[in-house]
Amino acid sequence: MIALLISDMDTFVETLEETVSAYGINLIRYRSAVKALDNLEEINPDIVFICTGDFPRHWKTLVQYIRSDTSRDETVIILLINDRFTEVDADKALYIGVQAMIRDDFSDPMDKKTLLEIFSRYQFVGSFTNERIITVIRKKTTFMFTNPINDTIITGRVEYITPEEIRFKPDTPSAASDLVEGELIDSCTLKIDETVFSPSCRVKKNGPVMIVRIEAENEKLTNAIKLISHS
Repeated sequence: MIALLISDMDTFVETLEETVSAYGINLIRYRSAVKALDNLEEINPDIVFICTGDFPRHWKTLVQYIRSDTSRDETVIILLINDRFTEVDADKALYIGVQAMIRDDFSDPMDKKTLLEIFSRYQFVGSFTNERIITVIRKKTTFMFTNPINDTIITGRVEYITPEEIRFKPDTPSAASDLVEGELIDSCTLKIDETVFSPSCRVKKNGPVMIVRIEAENEKLTNAIKLISHS
């Protein structure tokens, strides 16, 4: 899953990134709202965070632009707000399609709980997905594959895995940028603990975080994935 942050401030970026990455969600940050919107289709984010303190006059325009092309179920919009954000602003935000508002300094202990509720409601994290499981998966799995178009070896980090698909963050996304949805990748290496598998996969979604679908059912592989997901 991908989250897009539109903000010029640096103070809370690390906290936000740590919060979302604990649930297998990768954060892409743009300081410029114009550049973020120009690349919106390519990024195809599941969640958009907009810092209202950076864009006090334009956050409504940003929300309306995103909502003109995506529904609430397709893209979640969350505003990062400060003391200058009024109740009138909050009413307007909800009316134009914002799903949640949290403080940009994460000073309210409920902010992280609110985020998790949003992630769960829109199925960005499963009911059993938590920080410990994500950490175990990242530690115990490695994945690489050969780009079938140019034979480049693509390395990176497994962000999350199920018996059906792998969420994978390439070290060099541009090396896999020519792969389209549905492309077959038949030269893959997936290591779980000390066991190496060679599944055939197919591109489900490309981008800074790829999602590849595991093609053939393999009982041994399925059991290995289930084991680390419940360890």
